[in-house]
Amino acid sequence: MAAKRLNTTYPLLFLLICVCSNPAYGQIQEIGKELHKLSLIKDSVSLVNSLNRLGILYRPRNIDSCFYYGMKAKRLAARIHYQQGQTNADHVIAFALFKKGLYAESLELFSNVLSGYQRLTDTANIARVYMDMSAVLHKDLSDQEKVIAFMQKAIQIGKKLKKDSVMSLVYFNYCNLNASLSDDSVDYYLAKSKQIANRYNDEYMLALNRSKQVYLLNRKGHKPEVLPVAKQLLANAQRMGNVNLEVYTLFILANYYHEINPQKALGYYNQICEVARESGDNELQIYYLTAALGRATKSGNKDEIIKAYAALEEAMIADRENMKRFIGDYVRYNAIADDNRLLSAENARRTLWLLVISCSAAIIVLAIYLTMLRRNRKVKAQVEALNNTANMQIIAMEEAKHQAIRQEQQRLGQDLHDGLSSYIAGIKHQLETLSMDTEDTLLKKKLVSMQTGITNAYEVARNKSHEWFNTDDGQEEQSFEHAIKLLTDSALPDSRYSKDIHIDDSSLLRVNADTRIALLRIIQEAITNIIKHAKAKKVDILIYAEIDKLIMVIQDDGTGFVGKTSTNVKSAMGLQSIRRRAQYLNGETTIRSDTKGTEIAVSIPLALSQHR
Repeated sequence: MAAKRLNTTYPLLFLLICVCSNPAYGQIQEIGKELHKLSLIKDSVSLVNSLNRLGILYRPRNIDSCFYYGMKAKRLAARIHYQQGQTNADHVIAFALFKKGLYAESLELFSNVLSGYQRLTDTANIARVYMDMSAVLHKDLSDQEKVIAFMQKAIQIGKKLKKDSVMSLVYFNYCNLNASLSDDSVDYYLAKSKQIANRYNDEYMLALNRSKQVYLLNRKGHKPEVLPVAKQLLANAQRMGNVNLEVYTLFILANYYHEINPQKALGYYNQICEVARESGDNELQIYYLTAALGRATKSGNKDEIIKAYAALEEAMIADRENMKRFIGDYVRYNAIADDNRLLSAENARRTLWLLVISCSAAIIVLAIYLTMLRRNRKVKAQVEALNNTANMQIIAMEEAKHQAIRQEQQRLGQDLHDGLSSYIAGIKHQLETLSMDTEDTLLKKKLVSMQTGITNAYEVARNKSHEWFNTDDGQEEQSFEHAIKLLTDSALPDSRYSKDIHIDDSSLLRVNADTRIALLRIIQEAITNIIKHAKAKKVDILIYAEIDKLIMVIQDDGTGFVGKTSTNVKSAMGLQSIRRRAQYLNGETTIRSDTKGTEIAVSIPLALSQHR
């Protein structure tokens, strides 16, 4: 009865032994090398990776050590925020939970690990996780269809791998998992598994494939071919230090002697229990001790029955104690997970504070920048105003200089006209009188000659006096026109504005310096309004004289005062300044504005004067 139970449950047992095994070569040597290297590592990331490798190497040897190194890796990886290391550690821990019988907890953790590998696009480990989840579901007997679906996903994912060494194990486990496969399908997947193992020189997978073939031969009754190969496989498993492969070959030998030598078969079962005990796999030990008790009961040997029962009871007690310790470790693992979540929450809060501080700093810097920019603009405006004032003062000084020169020239012309010209005119008159009174022909000729010379001198003096008295008006007019052009060129650059400035000849002859300065100020105010509000492209300035008044017209093609009331227009500071300056000169101001532009016309009365 017990033998029949073992035969029928063998595929399940075989899956649980193989599906989660690590393809290894000389695992004892590998573990020794990794432990030696562990004490020399200084880098935290490398230390996490080494701890995870130890956890993987201990999967087929000692499940307690597997869990221990997974815990150490998880703790360190969480402290240094090493995501890949945390995911690998959770994979090791999830497998240990599965082997300890915590199936629900194992599946939940495997699901998290799968999500982690998917984020990291770690295709090889995604395939391994699907295999591990299949093993848990198969052990739990919860959903056989889902088990096969997971394995098929592992196969589909594995086809995308460039380094497909893991696919040897995937194809092998698919044979053991799917009981509905035909013998031809089993041979097909085993052949693919062996082909990949040969390509990567994977001794463990080659031995595993060979053991499966031996098992199938034994089940089909080919006894002579089983024994030598099984013993060779056992020797290889012990040399490699692979517990799973050793247990499996011992099980093949126990099945081989099941009918022909029950006592020897029982000895192999006892060896399996010892290997399982040394590896820390209490579940496997209890399973085979139960089978051994059934065989001892069947044999009727009381000593064997008592011995098997005592061993089973001892194993169950040890399993309970081991489970208590493991639960304590598992609680500590959950504490690590909780600490990690708390740390993540704290990091999130710190990140939020950093973000708030950064935004505040950015706002402060921006405010300082805008304040400085505003101050710079204000200073620039003040400098421009100062420059404009200086320019106007210079222009006023130039006007005063020209006025002084004009007045001096007028004084000299007046002195020349009133003094020298009058004196010469007197001499000329005396010469004319002498010439008329004398009868001497020779003397008269001399007097006429002198009279002619004096007349010429008188004309030269008179002309020069008139020139000095009148010509500076033209110079003053030219100076005023130059001042207007200087002002418009600095305020209205040719790159942005088209300008037309025209001053009629002799239009400023009857305009004094004060009036010219006032006109210049009016032009300045009008240009300021054009720059600030008009958005104009063309500016015209026209100055001409009528009989009794001087007319100045300033036009632009800007936006005008559309949408503003006349009250608003009148209240504008610039326009009020223009009106006040015109009124100061007893003049009038007319302002017309529409969508086509603005025209400012200033009319100033002129005093009539005669020039001699």
